[in-house]
Amino acid sequence: MFGNYSNEPFESIGLFKQITFERKLENETAFDGIVKIYSLRCDNDSITQLLDGQYFHRFLYPTKNGVLLRQFKSKTSWPRTRLVYLNIDTQELTIIEKTKSSYDSWTVIEDGTNLIIKISPSESIIFPDK
Repeated sequence: MFGNYSNEPFESIGLFKQITFERKLENETAFDGIVKIYSLRCDNDSITQLLDGQYFHRFLYPTKNGVLLRQFKSKTSWPRTRLVYLNIDTQELTIIEKTKSSYDSWTVIEDGTNLIIKISPSESIIFPDK
């Protein structure tokens, strides 16, 4: 599904560590456009530059020092994605794990030490909650 998304507005998606994030719809894919692909920006110029030209899913989970994100390699790479970590303090984006999860609804379980990211009903990724 390729539509014209150039006129899509940015919408606010939250405040994380005093930084306001916004997203803009860039593409819809999968079954009847159920998977949405966004670009991100924020009110911090350095982080916005870091995110420029990259594409993300709606999965976004705040941690102590940053945000976990589901990143697409391109606007059309679904289901190939990766779990990435945006460290707001150091302004670095780190790939945690590459996946081929077609499951749209990633969720997080906190166990006190780690974040367990459920990327499908039977698969998870463990991320230390430092």
